[in-house]
Amino acid sequence: MGAQHDDAELTALRAAGGRQHFTLSLLVAHERLQQALREQTTDLEWNKDLVRELRSHQDSSELSQAIEPLFSDIADRKRGLFVEDFLIDTASVDPGLGLGPNIRDVISLTVPRQITWSTEGETLRADFDTAVEFTEVRCRAFWVAHSNFSLSYHLSFEIPYQHTAAHYFALSLVQKVFFPTEGTDTLHVEGLPTVMVDSRFGSTPTSSLPAFVREQFMRDADELFETVFTVKKDKVDVKRVMSLTREKLAMKLLEPEDEPEPRAEKLPQTVPPMGGWNRKAVSVLEDPYFFALLDPGTRAALEDVDQVDPTTIDGVDVYRQAVLDDCDPEHLAYYFLSGFFQNVIDFLRQDISEVQDGTDPIYPPPEADSGYSIVYASPTSLYQVIAEARSLRQGRPWIGTCPYLFLVHLMTMHNEDLVRRYEQQVRTLITHMDDVRHLASDEERRRSWRRDWSSDLTFERFRRFRLDRFDEIQRHRYFNVLRYDTERAFYEDIERVRGIHQREQYWAEVVTELETTVDDLHSAQKRTVDDKRNRLLGIVTVVGILQVAFQVLDYFFEDRLDATKLEYAFGMIAAALVIAVVYFRPARTPKAPTLSKRRLTELIEQMPRGPGRRTRRRRDMPVPVVKPRA
Repeated sequence: MGAQHDDAELTALRAAGGRQHFTLSLLVAHERLQQALREQTTDLEWNKDLVRELRSHQDSSELSQAIEPLFSDIADRKRGLFVEDFLIDTASVDPGLGLGPNIRDVISLTVPRQITWSTEGETLRADFDTAVEFTEVRCRAFWVAHSNFSLSYHLSFEIPYQHTAAHYFALSLVQKVFFPTEGTDTLHVEGLPTVMVDSRFGSTPTSSLPAFVREQFMRDADELFETVFTVKKDKVDVKRVMSLTREKLAMKLLEPEDEPEPRAEKLPQTVPPMGGWNRKAVSVLEDPYFFALLDPGTRAALEDVDQVDPTTIDGVDVYRQAVLDDCDPEHLAYYFLSGFFQNVIDFLRQDISEVQDGTDPIYPPPEADSGYSIVYASPTSLYQVIAEARSLRQGRPWIGTCPYLFLVHLMTMHNEDLVRRYEQQVRTLITHMDDVRHLASDEERRRSWRRDWSSDLTFERFRRFRLDRFDEIQRHRYFNVLRYDTERAFYEDIERVRGIHQREQYWAEVVTELETTVDDLHSAQKRTVDDKRNRLLGIVTVVGILQVAFQVLDYFFEDRLDATKLEYAFGMIAAALVIAVVYFRPARTPKAPTLSKRRLTELIEQMPRGPGRRTRRRRDMPVPVVKPRA
């Protein structure tokens, strides 16, 4: 249990401000990379040899030399026999400008002075004196090549902020832009995006935040494919290369083609939809003030929080600047932190129990001292609160975040994608079994004309599934190779929060039941075939015996026909019939257990969704909208 901090110490820390090191990660599946490559040339395959050549892209050796040793410092990565990953750099501004070795851009983030959202059937608004602007936000970008040939793109933002209500709402809104509630896009009013970007070095000086991210991705993806064609120029017929535009390349890599995402009704054309982006985030709050507030001793002393009551104006509950300024600054910070770790912008409507739950970390455990790091996790984001850290100082100039935390983030994001692939493979098997009526009732299966061959086909599908599961899932999975107890502990906690282990175990049980069903069906089909063959052999045997018997009768009775010979003949025929009836009588076999469609439906309904954060938040999370700029 940590020590409490006095008011003077907290006041001094609060005045110093803090920095958020926010990294957005976009995972691009190797299937999409292969498809994008195929549309440009048929001479190349997106495989291990090609991905290995990307080590030379943008002189990635400098980035690797700076960061890889830090990765190896906390992880025995050689123990992952099949897991091979590496960093790929992107273009950066001239280091001679004095901004650092790996700066992509320097931007300003602007949030309107009015922020409006709706939740639980109510409309609320926060009014500030001026628009909120985060200036001198430094951006860094890089790729990671994964062992299954997928790539992940990482764009970091270093955001300096102050401990004010306006900055708290703005930080929440920046996060909400990338992770809108319940799968819906952040709402907009009169065509204005919620967060605007002013770029110092970009080709588009002003844009929405999602559009800025998409533009950076398009540029870096285009340059990456240029490197592919350069290093493989001896294998590519340049005349046959059909280069994709940056826009089309981004669509191929980021957005699903089979189900185009509908544009939200109020979503401006300047804001790209993000529903198809496979995205996660890692956020480091470098803030001695927040670290002190979240210290177990200080947090345990929190018994209540000031109630912040909005003013109702034209049916809208409005949080005015003066009302927010009257709230105790420590309480306001607790409100924000509890909501921020759950991606909730409606953080002022919490009671003390919700605040305590929302600020309860996954690491360290409640009875332990906070040490140097406090870690939180949600299904979409990983958070770390620190006062300062050597690892952050070393990793920040290159990747914009703490390399230790980033490695854990990378491992869990990769593993979650593998679990998603595993789930899809199992669902494909289930669909096949339903198509061939293995999940139908016994009567329906007996009526199905496909019953004689479908078990063999399904048995072969399962054999292929086992091979694919190893080749595409098991050989690429990270296991806990972290060297130190701290990182090992919160790695396990993050996988638990995101339900990775639970989902793996659940689908393994489903596969076990499916395999039992298929094995039973295959055995039953084999018994049926063997039974038919044995019956045919029995008929041939009986006919043969009768033929020999009649030849014996002809030998003893020669060619004469009398009553005795007829009696012997009828007797042998009767004996043969008795033997045939006994032999061909169907045996009583126990009914083989099978997995019914109803049972499978029950299993799917029981699928774990991941425990998520321990919280008593309301069901309807807020979706923010903005008013036009003043």
